[in-house]
Amino acid sequence: MKLENQTVSELLGKNKQKTQEAAKKIINTPDIDAWKCLLENSDYVFSYIKHKAGKALANEITKENTDKVIELFKFHEGDWDEYLAEGLSRNADENLNEKMLTILEKGALEEKIYATRYFCLVNYPKAIDTLFNISKSFYQELKSNAAEALGILNHEESYNYYINQLNSDDEWERIEAAQFLAKFGKKEAAVPILESMENSGMAELIAGEIATLIDIYELFDEENEKTQSLALEALDNILSGIPEIWPLCVILDFKIFECLEKLIYLTKSPGHTNNLIGRYAQILLKSKQKFGLFINNTQYTYDEEHDILAELDEIYHLLLFENEEFWKTQFQRLLKELESADIKRKLAAIAVLNELEAEESAPYLIKTALKQGEDEVVICEVITTLSKMGQAGEIDRDLLLSRIKDPNLLAVVNNSLRNG
Repeated sequence: MKLENQTVSELLGKNKQKTQEAAKKIINTPDIDAWKCLLENSDYVFSYIKHKAGKALANEITKENTDKVIELFKFHEGDWDEYLAEGLSRNADENLNEKMLTILEKGALEEKIYATRYFCLVNYPKAIDTLFNISKSFYQELKSNAAEALGILNHEESYNYYINQLNSDDEWERIEAAQFLAKFGKKEAAVPILESMENSGMAELIAGEIATLIDIYELFDEENEKTQSLALEALDNILSGIPEIWPLCVILDFKIFECLEKLIYLTKSPGHTNNLIGRYAQILLKSKQKFGLFINNTQYTYDEEHDILAELDEIYHLLLFENEEFWKTQFQRLLKELESADIKRKLAAIAVLNELEAEESAPYLIKTALKQGEDEVVICEVITTLSKMGQAGEIDRDLLLSRIKDPNLLAVVNNSLRNG
């Protein structure tokens, strides 16, 4: 990467001495032009280089230059605020705390982001009311920092406020509540967030917040089967959201390898025949198909960093390691999911069969659609899947179409039959 500013080039370069000298210049001048150049190019800097440069900046901050550091607050981009806050927090005292609180109350948006990040590292109860108000603002990074700071202060009022907001009729309010609680960091919030996800139209987003708060696989063997089921649903939602809603890099943050490893362990456990065994199979087969797609198509991976590619490879080989007999068993369990009384599980199974284009599942799908009283959404998904497989000729179209009353679903089915 070629940069116009020499100081920034040296900060990001390999020479440790020049890196520290550049950091000293940016902090002690302060060099606003260099700072702006650094921020503008933040997206193009590899994470390990950014971390090295950020630490160098943080190490130059002293009690004597805090006012100069604050001058840099006027500009914000990326996550460089983390490093300035780190350096300032090492020099925290009552005077600096009050300056940060004043910025929190009266500063510009960019300045407030740095101040909220500072209070994520410095426990200052006098900032509670302002942080709580900021948590309700419109800017996500500001809200996120405020939530984390309030979590460190263990502020019960804000925690309870957002727990209640999980029950809102407004989908965005529920998502914002889940985001707040994930950053607040109180693990007891995981189950209420799971319950909010269960009937949300934006379940993929809420599921990711659960994975931010807690390692989902910890809930796979909870005593409460409902919690187990919701945890599996959260993992399924996350997988559905990659890469359209969640970027591929979340496989590391959300510990997808550990989740799948735990599912394989539970699947193989002697005598482990609980009601969720088919759900395990559905998620494992979905993962095998999805991660195989990522591995074999560079369009998904060409701009990912090495640690993400390495994790993706680990997941792929974890699944690939299991023998053919294992996967045959999972497929049979997946077919049994078509008999589930839980419509969401049934639809999840159909979705996997659709992706796999497993023609041998056609008789089971037809049987599902013909079941008396079957939900019209299930019938629609079965017909769409059969059409994709080229098996639509095997069904009694008139009978099944007569069971679909929703005109939108009927339009989807007719379109798939025409194109199938």
